[in-house]
Amino acid sequence: MAEQVHRIRCPSCGAEQDARLIDEIDVSRRPELRDALMANGVNRVACPSCGFSFRVDVDLLYRDPARGFAIRWTPAGKDGAAGAERSFVERRDAAAAAGGAEGPVAAHLVLTRVELVERIFLLEAGLDERVIEYVKHLIYSNNAKALDPASRILLFNAQDSTPENLCFVVQDASDGRFLSVLHYRRAAYEALREMFDDDGQTPNLMELFPGPYVSARRLLAG
Repeated sequence: MAEQVHRIRCPSCGAEQDARLIDEIDVSRRPELRDALMANGVNRVACPSCGFSFRVDVDLLYRDPARGFAIRWTPAGKDGAAGAERSFVERRDAAAAAGGAEGPVAAHLVLTRVELVERIFLLEAGLDERVIEYVKHLIYSNNAKALDPASRILLFNAQDSTPENLCFVVQDASDGRFLSVLHYRRAAYEALREMFDDDGQTPNLMELFPGPYVSARRLLAG
């Protein structure tokens, strides 16, 4: 775990303070931080002036050495996804050049905390993030009237998935409400995974999702 001091402003009263915020989590060293992250408890601070409690989103690297993956969460600022991708590539290349001495080099980029939690669950379940995003692409495309990617977010739900079905929840992009649940047959997912792993006759998923930020919603919503 690494921490840095940041100067932050309370979104309620505007008071400023210095806060020590976590910018790296290694669950092999601090496994309790995984649960804190899932419970929205990482980098929460209280304003000393008004008592308002809020979460501060900063660039954060999540490492799981036992499972061999690392995810970088870069909150998209004024430069959006494109700027986050440029920063990600620079950091990844620098870490690779250094030999990855601190653990696995980040191969995954997400832009929100919800995406980070989703990606952690997905990778812990041994699923392929590009195939999952392709499944989302199919769901969006087959339900165009009900699932507008501009206003609806599809999220993989590992906790309610079963050996027979993968579970997805639909979230309202404007207010974060969870609206409905969809299921996709796991056998169909496995068939897609095999299809994309074939001898090259099928277009590679890297052609559809070429960058480090893999998102069906971004692809469809532009």
